[in-house]
Amino acid sequence: MKTPTNRGAGLVATTVAVLFALLPSLVLAHAGAHDSADWAWHLTPDIVVGTLIAAALYVAGLRRLRGRGASPAQARIVCFFVGLMLIFVALQSPLDALADRSFAFHQVQHLLLHAAGPMFVMLGLPQGPMAAGLPAAFRRWIVQPATSSRLLRALFGALSHAAVATMLFIGSLYVWQIPRYHEMAVLDDGVHYGMHVSMLLAGLFFFRCVFDPRPEPVGAPVRTRMLIVWTALASNIVLGAYTALKSRVLYGAYDLAGRVWGIDALADEQLGGLVAWIPGSMMYVVAALLLLDLWNRQETKADERRRRGLPPAGAAHPPRADAPALRGAADNRSLALKLGIVAVAVFAIVLAIGGFSVARLHVQPAANKARIAPEGEFASPITARHPMRFVDKPERP
Repeated sequence: MKTPTNRGAGLVATTVAVLFALLPSLVLAHAGAHDSADWAWHLTPDIVVGTLIAAALYVAGLRRLRGRGASPAQARIVCFFVGLMLIFVALQSPLDALADRSFAFHQVQHLLLHAAGPMFVMLGLPQGPMAAGLPAAFRRWIVQPATSSRLLRALFGALSHAAVATMLFIGSLYVWQIPRYHEMAVLDDGVHYGMHVSMLLAGLFFFRCVFDPRPEPVGAPVRTRMLIVWTALASNIVLGAYTALKSRVLYGAYDLAGRVWGIDALADEQLGGLVAWIPGSMMYVVAALLLLDLWNRQETKADERRRRGLPPAGAAHPPRADAPALRGAADNRSLALKLGIVAVAVFAIVLAIGGFSVARLHVQPAANKARIAPEGEFASPITARHPMRFVDKPERP
């Protein structure tokens, strides 16, 4: 079994490798803002080089691990490169330009950067390959001093804790959906950079906890992982449902440059809510199904160890003959109860949001009038400092 020092070293090395590879891409992701949204790929050296570094570290680590007979399965290798590609697409493809002028496209970008990309990357178990792929000098002068720091190991251990990782993951989604902060990110490149960094790192820490291959007690219990995935799903449904069913415009900053294709502001934001609600929620359903498979495999291994009279992984002595069955039944009942409470709560909240939105429909015209100044200017906190007027567009033939 790995010692705490080795686990901390592996975590720090992996995080250093990911930051070293991906953060250069994020730093300049919006430095050359696009003047118009189009379907061209805006390939820039910073993002291309960052992606190539991540891929090169992983491939170099795979070669070293193969020499030791410890290479990950082919499916995990594919997952890593799929996740890396999704992060690259989120930052480098036409989606990046479209996201500057559309809330809906911005939600697609966040889905890739915050959930889909990190989920596939961590399914690839990059901890071993990327740590092994680091150059020897880098490991000697950067990784080894970092892993010898108790403070740094404690910090990364805290960020990897299930409760902390979940709070950061959900918080990074909710905070950046607050209109004031979201509009600041749309209008300021530095704030936008901070938003993308926080969402990417929160996603990596969260899904590292979810798909950690180490069994209990070294890794988090699978029932705990299942619970945090359902918690993330519930929070995503609530936010997506609220955004999709709302009846007023919240993010007027997109109108400063003009919404892409002249889409109606409210329709754009409601569509963005649907993106976060439905495709976003499906990511967590997939994660839950993968966790069920992991749980089944861990239980199979535990049963095999019990039949052979061996102690559970991480335990020094074998338990009583009836202890595993009793504990397993109690854990399963507890998990079923918690998941049932979460499901009922989510269903009730979504119904409440829908009922509230329907009840407001009869006052929607008045509410919209209240948000538009007499001259036709938006009255949001950001656009109030950048007044603009709406110009009737000629109808297309």
